[in-house]
Amino acid sequence: MPNKKRLAFYAGSGCGGCSQSLMLSPSLATMLDGADIAFWATRSGDLTEDEISQLDDKGIDVLMFAGPVDGEASIATAKLLRRKAKRVVAYGACAHLGGLCGLTNVIPGAKLRELAERNGGFIKPLSAVIEVDYVLPGCPPPQGMVERMVKELFLADDVPDVGTVFASSKGVCAQCDRKHLNNPLEEIRRFHAAPPDPDICLLDQGYICLGPVTRGGCGAVCLEANRPCTGCAGPTAGVLDQGGAILQSLASLVPLSGDISGEKEHRVLDSIQDIVGTAYKYSAAASLLKRRVNDGE
Repeated sequence: MPNKKRLAFYAGSGCGGCSQSLMLSPSLATMLDGADIAFWATRSGDLTEDEISQLDDKGIDVLMFAGPVDGEASIATAKLLRRKAKRVVAYGACAHLGGLCGLTNVIPGAKLRELAERNGGFIKPLSAVIEVDYVLPGCPPPQGMVERMVKELFLADDVPDVGTVFASSKGVCAQCDRKHLNNPLEEIRRFHAAPPDPDICLLDQGYICLGPVTRGGCGAVCLEANRPCTGCAGPTAGVLDQGGAILQSLASLVPLSGDISGEKEHRVLDSIQDIVGTAYKYSAAASLLKRRVNDGE
């Protein structure tokens, strides 16, 4: 194939699921047919700063960066890689939002200080330290989104606009076939207590689902398995804080019944177990709050 693009993959930290999602993708062969590989580092130890420094500046056409930025050394590596690449893709939820690792930012007290001291700083999304051109969201990115990225970055005649997110601008709800009953939210139900009806909207049944505030494009596979959307693709277009958006949505479903004090809203929302881990499961590091600043309750 003429005009092959020079491709690189770098995983700073995290679980390794992002590299697996790409390696197992049916689109991998198509992508590699249109690219030459500069390097494929599935963990940070696979590539040293000296080795990166020897690469030509802007000699990489597309760099896929997976995993969060988790300290001074990681920040320095990200900035060096940015210098070597024409285009950077934040690959997966950790690079996009900080991911599950970002929940360490809200661990209270001595544990927080110990983690921050050991890592040289708090967890950050990639966009907090370098300019990111594209985002491939998900934990890990689902195959439909990977396929879209490959088509638009490696097969299309024109490159995508900077800022493209290889997912739908609409919420997961747009791909969910469950029936809406518009039931008021009287209480928060938990999955271990009783299995939900697979045909009815989970929110209508009292189960927390982040589908309304999470980008679609995944095919609503979690909902198909009768499990809730947990928000791994990040907020829909225009939403600044994914966790705040779902809490606002939940509060709006609580019937006031003449109670202007908001007491019932507080009672329902206060019953959520691990509210940060639920509302900000993947996006804590990218939220408006970003991290805990004191040891308060």
